[in-house]
Amino acid sequence: MLELKVFQTQAAQLIADRYAFFANHPDRPRKGNKPRPFFQALSALTGAGKTPILAQAVALMRGHFTKEPIVFWMSKAKSVVGQTFANFSGGKYSEIVEGFNVVNVGQLDPALISDSSTPLLILATTGLFNNKDQAEGALNIYKQDQDLFGNQSPWERLIERTDNGDRRPLIIVYDEGHNLSPQQTELLAELEPDAYLLASATLKLPDTFNKSVIQHIKLWIDEASSNADAFNALKSLDEHGQPSVERFITTSIESDKVVDAQLVKRAIQFDGTTSSMERCLDELTARLDVLQGEVDLRGLGFKPKAIYVCKTNIADDGEKDDHTKPFDERQAPPIRIWKYLVEKGVDPKTIAIYANLSFIESNKPSELNLFSKNESDFDDFTAGDYQHVIFNLALQEGWDDPACYLAYIDKSMGSSIQVEQIIGRALRQYGATHYDNALLNSAHFFLRVDDQSVFSDAIGLVKKKLQNEGAPIEIVSNFGGSGSGAIDVHPKDNISAPLCHVNVEADVAAKHIAKLVAQFTTFAEGGVDAIAEAHGASQLVDLKNLDGEHNPPAWTAQGNTNPVRLRWLINNALRGRSGRALAATNVTTSKFDVRVQTHSNAHKYVEWFANEVVRTYFQHAELVYASEDPFHFGTMRVPKAAASFSNGLYDRYHGFNKFEKSFADAIDSSGYLWHRNPSTGGFSIPLLSEGDTASFYPDFIIWKDGMVYCLDTKGGHLLSDAVARKLFDIQDAGTTKIRVRFITEGTQSELRGKVSKGGYTVWKMKAGSPAAVQVDDLSDALTECLK
Repeated sequence: MLELKVFQTQAAQLIADRYAFFANHPDRPRKGNKPRPFFQALSALTGAGKTPILAQAVALMRGHFTKEPIVFWMSKAKSVVGQTFANFSGGKYSEIVEGFNVVNVGQLDPALISDSSTPLLILATTGLFNNKDQAEGALNIYKQDQDLFGNQSPWERLIERTDNGDRRPLIIVYDEGHNLSPQQTELLAELEPDAYLLASATLKLPDTFNKSVIQHIKLWIDEASSNADAFNALKSLDEHGQPSVERFITTSIESDKVVDAQLVKRAIQFDGTTSSMERCLDELTARLDVLQGEVDLRGLGFKPKAIYVCKTNIADDGEKDDHTKPFDERQAPPIRIWKYLVEKGVDPKTIAIYANLSFIESNKPSELNLFSKNESDFDDFTAGDYQHVIFNLALQEGWDDPACYLAYIDKSMGSSIQVEQIIGRALRQYGATHYDNALLNSAHFFLRVDDQSVFSDAIGLVKKKLQNEGAPIEIVSNFGGSGSGAIDVHPKDNISAPLCHVNVEADVAAKHIAKLVAQFTTFAEGGVDAIAEAHGASQLVDLKNLDGEHNPPAWTAQGNTNPVRLRWLINNALRGRSGRALAATNVTTSKFDVRVQTHSNAHKYVEWFANEVVRTYFQHAELVYASEDPFHFGTMRVPKAAASFSNGLYDRYHGFNKFEKSFADAIDSSGYLWHRNPSTGGFSIPLLSEGDTASFYPDFIIWKDGMVYCLDTKGGHLLSDAVARKLFDIQDAGTTKIRVRFITEGTQSELRGKVSKGGYTVWKMKAGSPAAVQVDDLSDALTECLK
């Protein structure tokens, strides 16, 4: 099962909180006596997990209805709909939509629509209603079906969606909201939904949608702006402290949270060349071998994949490939790439070409796996799990493989290489885990171009795109003309640098949490504390303190709220605070099977319980040195011009700022063995703090007299947290194995105290608290660190 990240849960909670505030506001926009719909766009970096965020938002919004809602979930590609259906019905997202009846639109029937006791999630492609004459499967949603729907069409029954005369709520979710068209806007409006949720990084919506939905929210915000505190709690104030329609209708995911949560890679490495295709492919396959070696060294058990982007039928000389020629004479880039990979010993069974290549009869080798752009081919292609995929920019939406690490972009694409269009193909991180090698946390792009200016322009576009998205992803570019401008370096031979991983020991914390679980109040289903009377819900909420208590905002719907399992509420409350604390909490006993209504006293008790669990976890969890789990120093990639050192574990290092380079020189002069630790994937120490799993990457590692010293020249911000008390000395069975020290510029006597210019401050542990030692120069700082 998928375990939602903290930022994903918080984003979904924000969407649900905004809906509750909007839906129950006395000035909610209306058309006659009918309320106008809520709208929310979800903007996030590729790989942030938009689908589970939207699913979680829907699950939370469900608690604000008195009848179980219908969710109409759309995607453009049939393949995406198929994947989503599998994920919701027994797959990795099924726990998020627990209790929902999940169906494809072809399975729709009147009983499902009218049964307001069970939430319904309907999956469909947008092609279903783009053309009123178009059918999906055996169902034509606009055609009257006398046998099943009486004198109505399924669409008309969905518009009506009544149960004993009461209309069920409807939420429309559009998984690729940037594809919303004017025609779709008109047709969806017929359903009169309660809310639209769109996954879209842009708000370039059709004018008709802006007029019918967005404009009314803007006018509502103007009317409701006197309550700035409420909008502030909903993160909807602009830089001037005023309610903003753009902020209210958009949930934006900070890209650094996506990176820190290890869902995407930390770096992108670009190698540019003007040399031949063969030379460029040699470099790619050599890098693939290096990556596979690092994967095998760590026993990770997967194969890194490579994609090759090129024109389909245009050769290097600009002429169109002649598909009637013998295969060996063909000049189409996909065929040239395929032939060269096979010549290099790549098994043809592992290669796929996804393009509309033409062949005459008996002119295609039987071992060539060729796929076109129709839906059935796409299903066969994804089922093949190919390691090498050759395609043009039109590869169908829905193919996102986190094992994709390498990309070759052929100059047949022309001078206007749209590298930024395919960054997302290689950005997801395999296993949603950053590994202890920078190469395994990087996407590797090989660009074959006509001249260096094309390469520079392409890198500039990528940097601009990532900067606009606020993504803290390192860009490393090397242009070598006829070869690469970077080299692979390895640890020096015959040098011992013993180091083991640092883990979080949570056994003691888990025992204390188990006591809290045992003391958890037993609630009776249907009892007074398990029922939420709508008029009392507002008493559970402080809009000015949403972040602190994680409580939903006030709402005033009539009747009782929808029930959910107590276990779901607890897991949801914990995952919104700490994934580690959630993992240490066991709520599998039967008393957590009881169904309680959201916003009931039981729900409020869950919020208190979650705060206690997280506090207890961080109070009792410890960092331990895992002597049985050695750290492997693997291959690093550095520019040929990287600085060389005498006593480093590697001959060369790069990426220093001025402060770091001066300190590196001081360490190298000391004669001790040392290592410049890469933040994109080196040795890390877990941080015991709330939020998504975070790690600290010390700048330098030094070995002295059997002790490992982790020194950091920029980590002063860590010292403002109680985290520091567990970070300084890390032990194994009572023996200190690692000592952590921080060096900050300027002199300082206490945390958050005044900083005076000149000299340096070394931070270490004394008498159980962080203590400051002032020194004059970096040589003295190093001496103090190694005491």
